Amino acid sequence: QGIQIRSNWFPIVKMQWAKGDLLHSHIEKHLGYPAALAALRAKWAILVRHLEAAQVAHGDLQHGNILVRGGSIQLVDYDGMWVPALSGRHATEIGHRAYQHPERSGQDYGQEIDRFSALVIYLSLAALERDVTLWERFHTGDNLIFVREDFQQSGRSAIWQQLRRIGSREIDQLAAALAAMVQQHPMKVGNLDSVLQNPASYAASSKVPTSIPASTPAQRVAPKPARVPTPAVPSWMKKSGYRDHSDD
Repeated sequence: QGIQIRSNWFPIVKMQWAKGDLLHSHIEKHLGYPAALAALRAKWAILVRHLEAAQVAHGDLQHGNILVRGGSIQLVDYDGMWVPALSGRHATEIGHRAYQHPERSGQDYGQEIDRFSALVIYLSLAALERDVTLWERFHTGDNLIFVREDFQQSGRSAIWQQLRRIGSREIDQLAAALAAMVQQHPMKVGNLDSVLQNPASYAASSKVPTSIPASTPAQRVAPKPARVPTPAVPSWMKKSGYRDHSDD
């Protein structure tokens, strides 16, 4: 007997109050400290691996449901959680739009529902390790660096261009993996470990520049940047319909 509504008693689950910084607050405190973000990213991969091994899914992996305290990560808010006993049912929610596959619906409900958002978070952390200006330009207060429209314009919106300008093979491969997932059914995407173990399989082009000059100001609304050398467009971005206008 946990809560009484009129004359009926209903059970409740009483849980210990979780303490810590919400993920986006923790990231903001550690911008400019790439080692701290790298450590957080590694722990994120471990947590996601544990969820996969336990055959459960949170259902709404996003900054507001992830607490960081003392270097450890804790998930909160289990409203949309999936466990094997719920197989065959529909989801009661489909998660935060800035983290979820753009085609996910209430019918997409199973162990796979965290996989897209897990990579969104992992890629965001990896990118911020290398370019903190992404935060000022793309963080809205209700996301990390991606918004739903970026998934709907995979390879074409500004964030994809800025990820390419980082000039990191790892970032290029992770971005290619995320772009590939957008083209797949939400329940058919691979898990994070499969991406990390074979990242090159998502990036057909192996010619990734080691470094390029930073050219785009951090402001969200910025003047046209000065012309700088631009690396060749990876094949995965070409498939998405992206066209580089830097020489127009």
